[in-house]
Amino acid sequence: MGVLTMMEAAKRDSCIHRLNPLSKMIFCICMIAIPIITINPYVSLILLAVLWILPLPAKLQDIFYPTMIKLYPTMLILLLIIWPFFYPHGEHVLVHFGVIHITLEGLFFAVAQALRIAVAITGCMYFVMVTEIIDLSSVLGRALQKVGISYTAPFMITTSFKFLPEFLGTYSTISESFRARAFQLDKGSLLQRLKNFIPLFIPLIDTSLGKAQNIASAMLLRAYGSKKKRTYYTVYSFGIGDLLFVLMSLALVAFAVWGKVKVLGGFDLHI
Repeated sequence: MGVLTMMEAAKRDSCIHRLNPLSKMIFCICMIAIPIITINPYVSLILLAVLWILPLPAKLQDIFYPTMIKLYPTMLILLLIIWPFFYPHGEHVLVHFGVIHITLEGLFFAVAQALRIAVAITGCMYFVMVTEIIDLSSVLGRALQKVGISYTAPFMITTSFKFLPEFLGTYSTISESFRARAFQLDKGSLLQRLKNFIPLFIPLIDTSLGKAQNIASAMLLRAYGSKKKRTYYTVYSFGIGDLLFVLMSLALVAFAVWGKVKVLGGFDLHI
């Protein structure tokens, strides 16, 4: 499922979707900060349990769970395979053959690394599903404008979220059209394969420039940037639901700090 398709399918009317985009952005920042704070797998497991409950009030069961089940193996299996080879500590040796040195602690460390990455991935994916990027751009633009930062900065964020998936979709369409004409992209040596892909870049660049020109023309027709300050059609309030959501996010961070200080579950491997 493409990113744009997933974002469109995740548009729902729920108590989470109606929250202020800034409160949801704080939640996303917290989910990125927690794996940086601690590697403890017990903390990560508890946080993952919370993150897997949150789609229920957002009414995202039908899209969140299948997406994450497909995403986890792709993102985490490689970590589980690679990390044990690079963990230098540990007393319980499982494999020692030449330069290969795998310990039981290394396996635990790999699991812990995979879980902490899963926390960040799950939190960010949940944020993307419950947050309209245009709403986030609008509320950021309004907030940054108050401190003297141009509202064009959030617009760049919105454009990148929209443009990159479209760029990848265009590349997929062009490559499939070449293959439909019996153009062999994946044949030959590495150098030959690189040469095979060169013809794809011409229509890809031309299409991308055309889309960029359309965006620029639309901005000019709407006099974008003619004034240093702008008004906003939608004003986002900060209610009790937002306060509770932010407090929950901060509580999860506090729990991660507590789990690290108290060495929750006795897990204290060195990084």
